[in-house]
Amino acid sequence: MPYIDWDANLETGVAGIDHEHRRLVQLLNDIHELIVAKADPIRIADTLADFHTLATAHFALEEKIMRDQKYPAFAQRRETHRRLLDEVRDIMDAYDAGSYREGQSLPATLRQWLFQLMSIDVDLFTRITPASLRKWGLTQG
Repeated sequence: MPYIDWDANLETGVAGIDHEHRRLVQLLNDIHELIVAKADPIRIADTLADFHTLATAHFALEEKIMRDQKYPAFAQRRETHRRLLDEVRDIMDAYDAGSYREGQSLPATLRQWLFQLMSIDVDLFTRITPASLRKWGLTQG
């Protein structure tokens, strides 16, 4: 059973952003499956690192776009990004230290935060003109 089911309502209509969102969901599902299956902790830690790396880059792009577009909820959004990345980092550190309980599931907060962030992205990217999207190397569709 996946940790997160993809929902088409989370699509922003911006191909690159939607691709990254799907990839983030897939990575969390992979991490969840590895944890539940009691896979090698190194493999779990590596997949967590992949998620953290992609999320960091994705959030940085979103924050640049929000700043450029003078998005009104920029500060709150940046803080939510930071908290999500901190939680993933805490899980990574626990795996590195060997203190994450074997078979322990991912915290529900990760799922909640990711869905919250992607829902807000739908609002954000509907406000942006195609010309502004091109500035960031993004296209609608």
